[in-house]
Amino acid sequence: MTQFQEFDYFNLIDEEKPSETNALVAGVAGIASGLIKVPEGVVSLAAELIDLGLDTNTVVEVEKFFDTINPFEEVADDRAIGKLTEAITQVAIPGTVGFKTATKLADKALKAKKLGNYANLSSPNVAKALGKAGELNKKANAARFAAGVTGGAVGEAFVADVEDIGSIGDAFEAGPTQLQSVTDDGGREDAGRKLLNRVKFGSESILVTPFVYGVGKGIKAAATRGKNIEYSNSQLDQFFNKTFSALRARGAKPQEIFEAKMAEKGAVMADTNRAMELVKRLDSDVDKMFPSLKSTFNKSTAKEKNLVLKEINDAMFSGRLDEDIPENVYNSLSDILMKKGLKQENINSLFKTINESRGKFTELINLSSNAPKEVSTLKNLLGNRTKEYLGNTYRIFEDKSSIPFLSYKPTEEAINGVKGVNIGIKPLFKRYHRFANRNNPNFDPVKNALTDQEADTLINNILKNAVEAKTPKQLSFTKYVNLTPGADDVTTNKYFKQVVTRDINGQKIEEVIGEGSKTFRELFGKMEDPRFSIYNGMAKLSAVARRNELLENIAKQDSIIKASVGPGSEAGEKGFFFTGDEVKNLTAERALPNQEIVKLDDYLSPFFKDDYVVNPLQGMYTSKPIAEAFGEASNSFKFLFEPRKGATGIEKGATWAYRNLILAPKGAAQVAKTILSPVTHFRNLFSATGFSAANGIMFEDPRLVAKAFKEAFGDLQVGTRSELANERYRKLLRLGVVNSQVQLGDIKNLLKDVRFGENLNIDKPLESMGKKLFGAAARGAKKGMKFAEDLYTAEDDLFKIANFAVERSRLKNAYLKAGKEITEEFLDNEAANIVRNTVPNYAYVSDTVRALRRLPLGTFMSFPSEILRTTTNIAQRAIKEINDPALAAIGYKRLAGLTTVLGLAPAGIAAGFQALYDVTNEELNALKRYLPDWSKNSTILPIRDEDTGQLKYIDFSHGNAYDVAIRPIQTLLNNVQNGITDENVLMRGVLKGMSEGAGELASPFISESIYTQALVDLTLRDGRTRDGKQIWTEAQLKTEPGQVIKNSIEHLAGAMMPFSYPTLTRIYQAAADKPSERGEFFELPDELLGFAGFRAVKVDPVKSMAFKLADYQRGIRESRRLFTGGDEGVLKGGPKTSSEVIDRFIKANKARFLTQQQLKKDIEAADILGADELEIRQEFNERQLGKVFSRLSNDVYTPYIPSENIEREFRQIEDKIGVSNPYTESLDIIREIIFDLRNLSLDDNFDEFINIENYLPQPLINPQSQSALPPTPMPNPQVIQTAAMPAAGAMNQGLTPTENALLSEEEKQIRLRQRGLA
Repeated sequence: MTQFQEFDYFNLIDEEKPSETNALVAGVAGIASGLIKVPEGVVSLAAELIDLGLDTNTVVEVEKFFDTINPFEEVADDRAIGKLTEAITQVAIPGTVGFKTATKLADKALKAKKLGNYANLSSPNVAKALGKAGELNKKANAARFAAGVTGGAVGEAFVADVEDIGSIGDAFEAGPTQLQSVTDDGGREDAGRKLLNRVKFGSESILVTPFVYGVGKGIKAAATRGKNIEYSNSQLDQFFNKTFSALRARGAKPQEIFEAKMAEKGAVMADTNRAMELVKRLDSDVDKMFPSLKSTFNKSTAKEKNLVLKEINDAMFSGRLDEDIPENVYNSLSDILMKKGLKQENINSLFKTINESRGKFTELINLSSNAPKEVSTLKNLLGNRTKEYLGNTYRIFEDKSSIPFLSYKPTEEAINGVKGVNIGIKPLFKRYHRFANRNNPNFDPVKNALTDQEADTLINNILKNAVEAKTPKQLSFTKYVNLTPGADDVTTNKYFKQVVTRDINGQKIEEVIGEGSKTFRELFGKMEDPRFSIYNGMAKLSAVARRNELLENIAKQDSIIKASVGPGSEAGEKGFFFTGDEVKNLTAERALPNQEIVKLDDYLSPFFKDDYVVNPLQGMYTSKPIAEAFGEASNSFKFLFEPRKGATGIEKGATWAYRNLILAPKGAAQVAKTILSPVTHFRNLFSATGFSAANGIMFEDPRLVAKAFKEAFGDLQVGTRSELANERYRKLLRLGVVNSQVQLGDIKNLLKDVRFGENLNIDKPLESMGKKLFGAAARGAKKGMKFAEDLYTAEDDLFKIANFAVERSRLKNAYLKAGKEITEEFLDNEAANIVRNTVPNYAYVSDTVRALRRLPLGTFMSFPSEILRTTTNIAQRAIKEINDPALAAIGYKRLAGLTTVLGLAPAGIAAGFQALYDVTNEELNALKRYLPDWSKNSTILPIRDEDTGQLKYIDFSHGNAYDVAIRPIQTLLNNVQNGITDENVLMRGVLKGMSEGAGELASPFISESIYTQALVDLTLRDGRTRDGKQIWTEAQLKTEPGQVIKNSIEHLAGAMMPFSYPTLTRIYQAAADKPSERGEFFELPDELLGFAGFRAVKVDPVKSMAFKLADYQRGIRESRRLFTGGDEGVLKGGPKTSSEVIDRFIKANKARFLTQQQLKKDIEAADILGADELEIRQEFNERQLGKVFSRLSNDVYTPYIPSENIEREFRQIEDKIGVSNPYTESLDIIREIIFDLRNLSLDDNFDEFINIENYLPQPLINPQSQSALPPTPMPNPQVIQTAAMPAAGAMNQGLTPTENALLSEEEKQIRLRQRGLA
């Protein structure tokens, strides 16, 4: 017995009890307390009924009894999680019992009715209730559902802590379900109020349950019903399908088509990777002849290199691609390479690259040409026209950018010519001009010659047309001189490349048969570079080949589906594509019901323009959503940056401004803060570790995990990799596992939207900037930026490849152990499917979310959407595996991993830091009051400085990828905890937490982007950052405009500053022991932690108090407006009554009270954190708030008192509209309220001290309208003498205690007459 008591937590005396309660203990205590409160609720309800009938205090005795046998309540009430679990337990059990019991009774009643034994109890109210329930859920049995809801409501009436939990009406402080105040005095009146509160509390479930049920049912339908909901004729189903299709990866596409498109994308990426591998090898061999530095500074060397590249390019396209290079070409090129000093081994390597490139070209051409022999396809290109189609390109079509100095510019020689080499475009135009006017007698070859300015205009027009053209054959020369003898018009449209259209078996095929003169080729920068030819040629062929492969696979899959159609086949399981005859005989409509059937050719025609490819789905019909799935991913918001056809000049100017002044800087800022940020690279590694941990990878054999990561590292595409490693990587590309970094996907698409270096191919947008900006150092800058981009991708790939290897291995082991035979292909596909769906993958971001990048909001909106998708998928996958005996062990590990990452790890690490640095809950709560807004709902790790004892903190959420899933829950708990501190009802904290949690969830999608935020700071926020830092002062705006401009430019530049400049600056200042511009000193260990995203930040209440005081002053102004401003204010919105004036006056004071109360808590928190009181006071004094500090420090509330100006305005309104002055009528009561408010302490609860109903005037009762009452018995004088005095603020015989105490008898009668009680 003695030994048991030593460990009995609840029998410890107060001095022995631990001062802190952790979340786990509080949560368990909450469940235990809730279980005890279930019988307490039943007994207390009975006691309240006794008190109501006998006017006794039975319920008080019941509560005391249960308090003595419930030691868990105090522990649970210390933490938010405890309060929540306690409330949920005591509500859920009686509510569930009531719902099930009522449902069973309803079932029995319905069965009895069928047998004719049903007792007719259908009153009008019951019938009405059942009818409403039926409308809420037509597919459920109306009577059964209504009975269940009603039973649940009755069950909730048995809850013990109704007043502590509160109602929705309490949360909003309005409505019929707002609970009445109760006391602990007992008696009939108190029992009546408590019983009424139970009815109100339970009645809310009648309204809430059907709504929650309907939404949950809709989500379940969208998640589980699949194709059925897509083809349903129910408007509700169609609504849910449309809503959820906008958020899911496949959108409105059938799963089969979505998977086929994913396969197409993976194959294209694998082809691109192969092209890059070949380009790197060729580039390496060429560099051995022409070192980069020598080529950069020696023009003759550069020209010599270009000539050699041209020879290699010509050799690559010599003869037929499906045959060896002609011997004479091989020998000629070998001689050239040997003369340039290239070793034989490098020559062999170069020819190997050429041959492999030709082989890849041939492979893709064959894939693109699965058509009848008589149809002209890409196989024709294996012959003489191969180079024309694949090998030629022009810089003007490649180097495009919305930024002028990044776009292609013709050389001086191309424009003005070089004697004996090139005539030049300008001299050519002048010669044409003279020739066109040769028969004009008024033409003077000297005086009327084409001027340089006119020639420049012609050239600029041609270059402008070229920028707008997508291919050379689309380029027309307007105002181009027509040299045809006898022509009526000397100007016409001509094309740079001549194109003929042939009709082959009813299909239009365009062929290029020639190109412009040498002068024009040099003007446009003709490129005969094998590196561009390999990359561009393979990209072009891959697009055609994989598209052809996609359509053939879809057509084949459609045939398989149709062949398997049976009597039980549902909509969406009878095929997707149908002939015209099948549309006429309604086969298509039966297969795709409730869908608009359209001709597929109208949607696929862009795919077959200008290409030698046969459409296997030509002439077929399908549903509109499926047809649209073949088109562009999303046109949403495209109108913002792309002018529509026929747009006006204003529209074009607006789209140009949005594209270049909003989106382009947004993209640049994202590049700077991600790819070019060392901090982000470190943080990527930590985040990706979480993706492995969440899938239970870390619970596997360490040797298996280590091996997986070692092999994954060897396959990363950074630097030079072996051919085997490259082939393994391409396999993973085809499986959709790698090169799917979410933020990088957003950046690339955004840069494409703003035309920032689009079509650069080899020199991608990020590389091109380096090449153009750094001039001579272009090659190094390009390689550096390319390396940064590759590294950014590799950091993501490393964990995806390792996850794939571990998933594959443990699947194989599990199936072998269970005796199941599986193929290697199955393992590859299954492991890839797991990784794609449990690790963020840009390919699975919905079109709707992708389109949000085009708005000035959000920075990387795709990433949080993927975290939410993959978190859900991990849980679903774990449950699926647990239900499969062969995979159960994997499922349990996966579930353990997810639980650890989402809850145990953040909470455990935070608790560990708190214990390690001996930080009390009081100190932690004080610290949290001084967190910036973006960290207030984060997981905070407190640190105490060993030397000074000062507290610092690490925002763990900042580096936690799963924070977007954790934060809403953390926000809910924080609000509940604040409610505990402020003694509010639980429901108020729950609803506020849910609201803020939803805001936190939406924040990544609706908050300002990096650049937009900086722009808003300068404009809408008047030179102040979101966290209150001033960029300029009002005084500077008037006296130092130059300084304001300088600060503004620096602020905008800071948003786009690469290389983690602020972090590196702080590290330097910490290492050199130098202060920042604001006088702050930094510590090196804290700043180095910042590289991993876990910078330790000092808490300085004195400096933070300036922001607190700004919030305080804003709160005081807003509380005053509650009385005077807005439609509900007493000075606006039409005539007001005295009751409305009193109501607004009390609400204004409540807002003012809460504002003062919060600042008082800030002062107390500063004291707990060790701030100097004199320094805090000084912050108040500098803002003329010294008296406020004194009053708050002494817990004194200063009420709001309307000024004389407000009284004057009331009189003016009275004179203007001719109504009685409500302020004058309520002035006495307002003075009384002010008197009572001056007795209010900032430690009090405003609602308990000030009850508005006690101050509102009572309506005048007409004696004639009253019915005769029975004689009233005389009161017992002893009872009157011994009656307790009423509580403060309570009405006594129609008067308040203050009135009774201060008013004379005559004044009391006047007051009673005012209230209609005299």
